Amino acid sequence: MQRRARILRPLRHAWASVRPSLRRETVARLALAFVLAFGLWAWVEATNDPETQRTISNVPVLPRGLSPQLVVTSELPTVTVRIQGAQSRVQSFESGAIQAWIDLRDVDSPGTYIRPVRVQLPSRLRLREVVPQEVTVQIDRLVERGDVPVQVIFTGQIPPNLQVLSTTLDPATVIVRGPQQRVENIARVTAPLQLAGRTESFQESVTLIPVDANGVTVPGITVEPSTAVVSVQLRVRGQVRRVVPTIVGADKLAPGYELAGPPTVFPSDEVVIEGPESALAAIPYLTTTPIDVSGWSESRILWDVPIDTSRLPSGVTVDPKTVNVSVQIRRAEETRSLQGLPITVVNARPGTTVELTPSTVDLEVSGPSTVLEQLKPGDILVIVDVENAEQGIYQLPVRVTLPPEVRYERLSPQVVQVTIRSVQPTPSPTP
Repeated sequence: MQRRARILRPLRHAWASVRPSLRRETVARLALAFVLAFGLWAWVEATNDPETQRTISNVPVLPRGLSPQLVVTSELPTVTVRIQGAQSRVQSFESGAIQAWIDLRDVDSPGTYIRPVRVQLPSRLRLREVVPQEVTVQIDRLVERGDVPVQVIFTGQIPPNLQVLSTTLDPATVIVRGPQQRVENIARVTAPLQLAGRTESFQESVTLIPVDANGVTVPGITVEPSTAVVSVQLRVRGQVRRVVPTIVGADKLAPGYELAGPPTVFPSDEVVIEGPESALAAIPYLTTTPIDVSGWSESRILWDVPIDTSRLPSGVTVDPKTVNVSVQIRRAEETRSLQGLPITVVNARPGTTVELTPSTVDLEVSGPSTVLEQLKPGDILVIVDVENAEQGIYQLPVRVTLPPEVRYERLSPQVVQVTIRSVQPTPSPTP
């Protein structure tokens, strides 16, 4: 107490000496001077570094405070943030310095929640608006499931000369973690493998993919371990050859029809041939027994068409011995040119005349031969829509309306000059 009294004693004497000289007018002058000085400073700052606004789009929204036993399963939208501040600050800061987040500390069970978006800005910047102001979030429980089986899936087209003798997996089962609803949808974990280009047995480490009962990947799932070692025992048989369908009667299809393209073998046009090396080297490809398409007017799929083995060398075998062939038929088409088709003017304003330069067009169309043979110039409508335009000179597009099954190929010209003039009324005769 004595020490405190010693410190305060000189302060009291100083105040006692100054107090008589402080009058109400003096205090008022000091206050006014302070206000004016502050106002001058604020005016200088506003003049040299004025306030401005800036809008930042696609700011990601992050969850905060969620229990480790829960997980966000919905995709949080981005927000647009509008900020305000001194021009130097607004223009110089990086958009990544803005943090948008939602508070999930009170969430303790799965469900759908609506939370306001909160924004954290760098110092001396003010938030004007955030759009949207709140977001909807889906929350699920984080669970774990063990002993999920791993299955090898061969992707792509397996070469016909490869025979898979056996596959082994290490590990054969895995643990999956993730949102409860998604974990419950997992039917198995797949190990996809590509066999194309393989010529011998192999071992490979494969990334594992969780899928549902329909084979669709289940997102947001952690697999442990994330990879498996797959050992595949293969047997390579003979050599691979293409099969080319043999078609006869293509020139005798039903009138007005033609082949849409070369016939194809599906699902693969390759088969395996086995035999002496010297004999196989002399066989570049195989053909089917003849397929007669005389009189056909529609596409067909032919199952189990035999491969022609009548000219194969002795000791050469084919597997399989039949293939499936697709023959596509379409109506025969042709192209026809129509010259000097007149152009019709539509939507002309009353009391005006319209002059077209040129007044006709040349048109090239295509379609089934039988349809084009019956096509008449009156079946095609060529128009220019002047859209009630007033007098003047315009460049307007030409439009064409065609009958069904007829396709537009080329039009010349595509734009014409349109001159619109007002019609002068004829004066009435004086009686």
